[in-house]
Amino acid sequence: MNDLLNIGLIGIGYRGIIHLENCLQRNDVRIIGIAEPNNASISDGKLLFDKYRKEHPKFYSNEDGYKDLLNHHSLDAVIISVPWDYFFDISSYALSFPIYVGIEAASATCLEQLYRLKEIKEKSGAECMLLENTCYHRDVMAVKNMVDKGVFGELVHCRGGYEHDLRPIKFDKEMNFGRGVNGEASWRTKHSITRNGDLYPTHGIGPISSILNINKGNKFTSIVSHASKSVGLKSYVEKNEGKHHPNAKDQYILGDVITSTITTSNAETILLTHNTNLPRPYSLGFRVQGTKGVWIQEHGNHLHLEDYCDNDEWMKNSHRIFNEFDHDDWKNLQYEAAKTARHQMDYFVLREFISSIKAQRKPEFDLYDMLTWLAISPLSEESIRNGSKTLEFPDFSQ
Repeated sequence: MNDLLNIGLIGIGYRGIIHLENCLQRNDVRIIGIAEPNNASISDGKLLFDKYRKEHPKFYSNEDGYKDLLNHHSLDAVIISVPWDYFFDISSYALSFPIYVGIEAASATCLEQLYRLKEIKEKSGAECMLLENTCYHRDVMAVKNMVDKGVFGELVHCRGGYEHDLRPIKFDKEMNFGRGVNGEASWRTKHSITRNGDLYPTHGIGPISSILNINKGNKFTSIVSHASKSVGLKSYVEKNEGKHHPNAKDQYILGDVITSTITTSNAETILLTHNTNLPRPYSLGFRVQGTKGVWIQEHGNHLHLEDYCDNDEWMKNSHRIFNEFDHDDWKNLQYEAAKTARHQMDYFVLREFISSIKAQRKPEFDLYDMLTWLAISPLSEESIRNGSKTLEFPDFSQ
């Protein structure tokens, strides 16, 4: 394979612009085409090409620009960063080409979509990676290293989730959302009106799946989900614009807190939480509990390992353990990662994606991992819709 990879980007908004800048920082990548319907985002993208003194690619701003990009260029890979509503149509089209497809921040609405993506990928021979950056968080990779070396003993239970106050993102300053509104409020908020489940599971379940070796000898076997009442968004609109605002009404069905319990073939349990409608600091709420100790990441790292301490208190020198088990990639490449556009873990996501293309191998987290993680959304919705019914978890690798 040519040392210089030809890559196209579909979507250069909030997340896509980060992937663009990180690609432009590399000498082994050439961006030859971008599909983006928003003129402001195109302008931002052109400024980055000027910043890095790179030749401007072909920009496609029409509605089907992603099709033109894929049909008119010889691509090694494409990176898709689009709102959830466009995820399936664009991803399914891209996977029909025998290239590498990187997908950012996806969400599925039904299992049929996921089985269709599997069918298309297996027919075309494409490779796919969900670009879930939390899998490459430094602490997560260190804990994975500890788990693999037996520091936690036999694993029993894990937790994770997406706990992020998105109220200022779901509404603009006038408490409006939908078409004509800038930012994620133009598309994200309507999912809080039409859906009730874990809408964004990958931030939490990605790292936990890695730690538990899901699809690498271990599998999810069942899921049951529960939803709290939905009052957070209505309360937020009332607080800011009053009870008579048109969006201060009982139209939101997404439970303010969604919890899902997942079982595995190795008999571990997982508790996954989705909490985006209430005031709170950001957290992914990770917990890894084994027979020799526990790690909790909640506004800092809390570690208790019985082989390293004699009592039931949190270790006061846990940073030494994290340094001892720091992943080699972080040790060796942290200064390169520090140059990335926003989050250092994005450097390692792109590095893995590019490395898999060059080696013509499967990415570390492939299409079957993506399908497994995304299935949590429609399964949680179905479970809640049926009175928190326990459901069998599908195996997409079969």
